Amino acid sequence: MNSLLDTTRLSRRTVLAGAAASALIGTRARAAEFDWRLGLSQPLDSPNVIRLKEMADAIRAETGGRLTITVHGAGALGSDSKMLEMVQKGELELYNAGNVLGPIVPVAEMPGLPFVFKSPAEVFKALDGDLGDYIHDELLAKGIWSFRYWLDNGFHHLTTSTKPIRTVEDLAGMTIRTPVQKMTVDFFETLGAKPKTFTLNRLYEVLKDKTCDGQTDPLGLIVLMKLYEVQTYLSMTNHWWSGFTFTASLDAWKRLPDDLKAVVEKHARTMALAQRQDVAKLTDAAVGILKSKGMIVNDCDTAGFKAPLAGFYARWKGVYGDKAWALLEKHVGKLV
Repeated sequence: MNSLLDTTRLSRRTVLAGAAASALIGTRARAAEFDWRLGLSQPLDSPNVIRLKEMADAIRAETGGRLTITVHGAGALGSDSKMLEMVQKGELELYNAGNVLGPIVPVAEMPGLPFVFKSPAEVFKALDGDLGDYIHDELLAKGIWSFRYWLDNGFHHLTTSTKPIRTVEDLAGMTIRTPVQKMTVDFFETLGAKPKTFTLNRLYEVLKDKTCDGQTDPLGLIVLMKLYEVQTYLSMTNHWWSGFTFTASLDAWKRLPDDLKAVVEKHARTMALAQRQDVAKLTDAAVGILKSKGMIVNDCDTAGFKAPLAGFYARWKGVYGDKAWALLEKHVGKLV
């Protein structure tokens, strides 16, 4: 068994045990003033769930049990679309949002534009700075509080069950599962594929039953979701970055006293920075793990993927607006 994943699982058991013990102590000491739920769709062994549980435990300890947060991973509270709806309605206090914010706030999906960012460092320089501030303000205007530090998911690659993808021509007619985003659908249609949108909780299913030939995800998630069981080829396209926006119901956030807000923001930052390091380590180990599981790995002619995208960028500049686009190009250079 892979030592990196063993460590992750051990960390999770440790966190769960610690959380249970501190919860018992907190119950004896005082009842919580605020009892929150946190939902996310990522697997229970993922860095997201592990670090969010650590964050919840630290917040409970520092607030003396005034604020308790129960983390529900692996889509236990429903699909991403459902959890986002719950946050908007005030039925869920915290949600680790993936690629679902675009229909509400289009600019929230800008960091995932294809072949724009070249490294995690470049991404986070923008998102920890002015581009992230702009997205935060746009979400706030729609009633969603977002914490300043995004979590990492990694750069996406393609996996398929039928054939390797070496050139853009290989994508022609292939059914590719994508997140529920118009932008990602447009990208694959521009390249000649037939994208189908499914939330993460259905990903394994639609690959197993051959509803889709392939899918797009970061290396770490391919490992954690055991997609090597239902996919044969891993094509290293490195086509876009994806991450997670840690969000809160604005109503719930407003009800929280300022001293508790400060504690949450402090530990949310610590959590996000640690999670980014976890994802980097998992990404570094992932190709070796996937090869050991029988996946066939190949490089790609990424220049050929970029060539048809001029019109694509122009369309999405129109969607996101000149101000947001200027902030993006400040970090990545001229696109249109």
